[in-house]
This record gives sequence, structure tokens and C-alpha cells, in this order.
Amino acid sequence: MLGTNNVAVSLQEYAERKQPDGFSKARIFNFTEYFHGHTRVSGWFSDRFGNPRRHFCGDFHGSFQGADFQLHEKLYYTDGLQEEREWVVSIDGSGVFTAQSDSLVGSAEGVVQGDRLAMHYTMHVMVGKDKYWKLRMKDLMILQPDGSLHNITQVYKWGVRIGTVSTQYRVHDGKQLCADLLAGSG
Repeated sequence: MLGTNNVAVSLQEYAERKQPDGFSKARIFNFTEYFHGHTRVSGWFSDRFGNPRRHFCGDFHGSFQGADFQLHEKLYYTDGLQEEREWVVSIDGSGVFTAQSDSLVGSAEGVVQGDRLAMHYTMHVMVGKDKYWKLRMKDLMILQPDGSLHNITQVYKWGVRIGTVSTQYRVHDGKQLCADLLAGSG
């Protein structure tokens, strides 16, 4: 549950303010439907000057365990590091999004509206072998007309924006995972 109504309002305003021309209210992003089963992600981190610094690909697998939607995430970075997370996600009838994860400080909070999810959270992110930074994230996920999902994350450390993560998600059948592609079997 969101800590205050001010947070919900600011995320709601953020989601509404970012509506592009030609926005279709008919296209609805259903988070648990999209991430149920296998989803591949690819993306990169760019520093605050726009220079790509770190690329990754990864796999998500989501399923319901009782009333909880659980999402397993495994990321493979081009520098050889790997990162895994377990998420437990809930979305109420009004679109309030809450997620818990082993790498979060507190919870991720957001609002699903139309074709998008706006959320914010603080997370411990692996930046080197056994080295983690506590980073504040502000995400905007938008379902695209072709069925792919795009996400822009503004990344902050000490209150200063240090960069942006750009990601693309695509649902797949699970026959070929990111690890397979990196190993050259794809």
C-alpha cells in the first residue's frame, strides 16, 4: 500500500502528464498478464551525459502462487556479472502497484493507468563483483502498439540523477533464454 496519498497523486499525475499525442486509452497494460510466463529483457545504462556504459539482457518468469504474483528476474551484464531477484507484486482495483523484492529498500510503489506503469523505489544494484550501490529509481513502463513493453528509468544517487536505464521487454515461449543466446546456442 502506498505510504501517503501525495505519493499516489504525484505518480498519477506523472502517468497522465506523459501521455503522447495519439494515445489510445483502448490499449491497457495488465502487468501480471504481461509478465505471466516467460519475458525477455534487454537494455543498457547510460550515464548522465547519455553515454552507454553497461549493457544487459535477462529473463523473467512470472506466476501466481496463491494470491501473490511472483516474478523471478535474472540479468546477464556484458561485463560478466549476473544478478537475480525475486519479486512479489500486487495491484489493487484502482491501479495502485506495490512490489517487494530482496534487493529493495522498502517497497516499489506505483500506479498502473492505461498503457503504462509509473513507479519509484530504492534498490541495491550490483555495480561490481560484491559491490552494490543504493540507488533511487523512477520508472515509466509503456506498452507499445506491437506488444513490446518499453521502460525508461531515471537513476539517482545522493539525490543527483546519475543516468538512465533503457529497457525493452518481449514475451516469449521460454525455449531460448538469454543465457542461451549469450552462450552462442541461439
